[in-house]
Amino acid sequence: MRDNVLSVQLATVNADGKPEASYAPCAWVENNFYLFLSQLSSHTGNLAQNPAISLLLIEDAAATSNYFARKRASLHGRVRTVAREDEAFARIMQAFHRRFGKVMEIIEPLPDFHLFCVEAESGSFVRGFGQAYELSGAELDQLTPVDPRK
Repeated sequence: MRDNVLSVQLATVNADGKPEASYAPCAWVENNFYLFLSQLSSHTGNLAQNPAISLLLIEDAAATSNYFARKRASLHGRVRTVAREDEAFARIMQAFHRRFGKVMEIIEPLPDFHLFCVEAESGSFVRGFGQAYELSGAELDQLTPVDPRK
């Protein structure tokens, strides 16, 4: 699922401690999600003040037969900035160029855009009704069924 999503829904916390939902295009590179965000967006300011983040990856509504049982994964963690001078920056931006094409030629040089690495610490995956799992392991790729009795 994570390899196929082009955008994720974000949950961040603003300076007043209130949650804010938004979305952003993303790339999955070297076992991490990356976000290339404008500092003009409220979620970027939120992350600068508080690096806690939650991502929601959800199956395309057009691909589901039941809106109550869409496949989805939630990841929880923190972000860190990847500086333009960092050796990984160019490699990660190549992934954004492959995914999003010419628009990246316009926005990559803009000084208000910053690259963030999402360092996921925990997560969950719902495959459908009665199919909920906790994610574990170094890459959060091990599934443990959720016990409904707990």
